[in-house]
Parts: sequence; C-alpha cells; structure tokens
Amino acid sequence: MHWSELLHQRMYPPKVLLVANTSWYLYNFRLPLIQDLRANGYAVELVAPHDSYTALLEAEGFTVHNWLVARSSVNPFSEAHALVDLLRIYRREQPALVHHFTIKACLYGTIAAKGARIYRVINAVTGLGHLFLGTRKRSRLMRRAIRPLYKAAFTARRSTVVFQNAADQEKLIQLGITDGDRAQLIRGSGVDIEHFNPAAIAKAPAPGAFHQPLQLLFPSRLIREKGVHELLEACQRLWADAIPLQLLVAGAIDAGNRSALTPAELSTLQADSRIRCLGHVADMRAVYAAADLVVLPSWREGLSRSLVEAAAMERPIITTDVPGCRDVIDHGRSGLLVASQDARAIELAIRLLLDNPDLAHRLGKEARRKVIAEFQVSLVNQSTLHTYKQLLGITLNRKPLLKGLF
Repeated sequence: MHWSELLHQRMYPPKVLLVANTSWYLYNFRLPLIQDLRANGYAVELVAPHDSYTALLEAEGFTVHNWLVARSSVNPFSEAHALVDLLRIYRREQPALVHHFTIKACLYGTIAAKGARIYRVINAVTGLGHLFLGTRKRSRLMRRAIRPLYKAAFTARRSTVVFQNAADQEKLIQLGITDGDRAQLIRGSGVDIEHFNPAAIAKAPAPGAFHQPLQLLFPSRLIREKGVHELLEACQRLWADAIPLQLLVAGAIDAGNRSALTPAELSTLQADSRIRCLGHVADMRAVYAAADLVVLPSWREGLSRSLVEAAAMERPIITTDVPGCRDVIDHGRSGLLVASQDARAIELAIRLLLDNPDLAHRLGKEARRKVIAEFQVSLVNQSTLHTYKQLLGITLNRKPLLKGLF
C-alpha cells in the first residue's frame, strides 16, 4: 500500500469533494446529499465554477472551490487549463474521496485524482447525450475518438460509476467503457416528499375536475431535446379544435446549451396569449399544484427530477417512453408514456386524460405512491452513503490501527 493511501486513511472525519461543472447543479440537485454527508460526519467541500448559486451554497456553510472550466467549451487550450486547475485543487486539498457529477468533471476529475494520488473516486453519469446516442456520422466519429478517455475514467482503480437509469448502465457496459463490477444504479437525486406534498398546497384542482381552461405544464429548461417543439405542435392541434387550453412553461433558456431555444423563439412564445412563460421558478410546488396535467416529452433523460417532483405532487403525467422518463412512470398505472418526438401521440394522450378526469386523478395518486416507495430523497441518499462507506471502509474501520503508525 502506498504511503499516500495511509495518509488518506488517517483522515477523520474523511474529507470529500463533490465536483460539478456548475454551482447551479450542486445547489439544485445535490444539496440534500451534501447536507446528509455533513450530518453523517463527513468534511464536505465543493468544487465548481463560481456562479449565482455559489453564495447560496456558502450560506449553507460549505466551501466552494472555484474551478476554472467552461461548460460548453471544446477549445483544447481552455480544456487543458481546466484539467490543470482541477489537479491544482486536488493536490492542495488532498481529499479522501472525490465525487464527480457531469461529464467534464468525470473525465478531468479522474485524471486529476490520479495525478494527485487520490484513490477513491465516484463518477456519476447523469445521462448520456448525443455523443453516445446520436446516429449521425459526426456523433459516431466523436464517440470512437473519445471512447478511450471514458474507458480510462470509468475503469479507474478503486472507482465506482453511478448511473441514474439501467439503460445508460447497460449501454456503457456494452460499449466496454465500464464493467458490471464497478457499475452501480442509484436512480436520480430524490425528492423530499414532505416538501413536495399536495396536501400542503391549496391550489390543487378537486379530484375528477379540471380548470377552465385546462392548465398544461411543461416543467423544463427550454432546449430542443426536452421536446418543446413537439409539445407546441400538439397544443396547436388542440387549439385548432377550439379546446380551451393554457400552456404553462416553467423553465428558462439554457444559455450554455447548444440546443437551447433562441431569444427570438422565446419571444414568439411570450407573445402568444395562450402560453404563460414563467421563467425559472425556484420553488415549483405551487406551479405543479396549479397544473391539471404535466407533459415532458424529452428525447432522453438521466432521471428526470421534474417528473419525480410532479409525481410527488400527484399530478397526472404524460412523458416519453425513453430512459430516464419511463423509469419514473409505469404506463397506464402512474402516468402515460408516448413515443419520442411524436406530436400526434402527445395530442392523443392529452385528449385521453381530458376526456377521463377520473383516470387522470388515479394516475396522479399512484404516481405519488411510486415516489414514496422508490424516489424519496432519504432512500436515494442512503444508497449514496453506502457507496461512500464501501469505498472508505479501510479508512473508517482501521482508524485505531493507523493511529499507531504515525
């Protein structure tokens, strides 16, 4: 055993770094985990580019080390600088374990961890993008070129690769990028079922009844892969039949995403009186409660947090039969699944629930029961904490023995 591993094992409480390409991600998706880690005795610090959410994380009492990385950059000089900067942070902080979220953090973080002699690494795959799922020639060529980097990151010694859905896990095992021994399935980041509780919100429609006009909610960032264009086409078909329907859009343009809607496209939505653009909503509970139906026709997801939140709020859900969406919904039992990129299928599903409000009510009730059984944050965090204990088992179990070595 290398001397640096013994030094890591001597740490108590164990110092862990959680790393992502935005502070926004850590605050919005991983704050309960970060808090649970601290409550369980870990010395938790964060690594991410400083943004408007950094101060919120610091207000919770966490140090956020500023990582100089551009989320969408492909400039080789910028990327090399991002890798060197992360290596500098790891060498300075010397954590016992690093936990990477988002793909750049996984790739660069694993290389930096090796350079800093950090031997316990968790790489969280939050979803597979065009690189792995695209069928165009460019996607295939890039996949072939970058596969060795992924394989190096996801087969690193004493590392664990965490997937949010089984399809992504099977895909990377099939491609030989990781193996079943180090792969682990932890579905999403979980939700607080007491916070997302329809009983605490007064605006929810009565069972078996809809608002007039029907309130249809799209809870997502405004990017093409979320199916926003297909949903708009479905709404146009319904409006053409004089069906009273208001579309609520709860999400902002994702400026760092190449498939984001343009400002001109957003202006077109905002100019339509049948559409209410709410922008980013920090607390979505009242918005969910005001909705009759929730529709998220994503092309793909890691595991949709919006769907889990909507299900916890007992909303009837229509989503696509793709990984990360079908993991949340059991078709015909806790929601409806439709074909991806199919506006007609979305339209027919909306019509079905519009004509059967009692069915919509039953789907919503069952959706919350599924969340309580499978997706509440305490269950998800327990699985993650178990992974930490497995990787740090030598540290925690041998602390008295190691005291005598120094």
